[in-house]
Amino acid sequence: MRTATLPDRFVAIDVETASRSPARICAVGAARMEFGQETRSYRSLVHVDGRVRFTHIHGLTAADLRAAPLWPDVWRGVIDVMGEIRTLVAFRASFDRAAILAMSAHYGFRLPRLRFVCAADLFETQHGSKLSLSACLEALRIPFPGRPHEPLADARAAAALVLACLAAPDAVPPP
Repeated sequence: MRTATLPDRFVAIDVETASRSPARICAVGAARMEFGQETRSYRSLVHVDGRVRFTHIHGLTAADLRAAPLWPDVWRGVIDVMGEIRTLVAFRASFDRAAILAMSAHYGFRLPRLRFVCAADLFETQHGSKLSLSACLEALRIPFPGRPHEPLADARAAAALVLACLAAPDAVPPP
């Protein structure tokens, strides 16, 4: 990603999955960023049938997800936050992109044209380190905005990471 091409308005997004299948999103968080400030946000669980594998990571169980809304309803909530913005920032954007595309294909609907920007790649390009989201923020001395693996907190963290990298593109994090 080239920093000069990131617009002043973007939506940071994060998804959590119930298994290794990208078509099993179980939670999503989105934070709309305009000129460095969060202007709207959205968080929702997503209905998932069957076993939930990554409870030890995100804390969600099958019981938590049974009564959650289906992906089409959740995606409408994300679209509402996005409005006309079509640039999505995620920490590991290829993962989030694949999951969003798989879920949407599973439910048979087309997405608008979206541009995904990877916050992890931006950090790695600028600082030469491949770290976790928490470690990236720690290296930049930015407090984590919530609990890691809670999707809205992770979306906000990705936004903070990108904004910090854009503000100081030549800075090197402390060891």
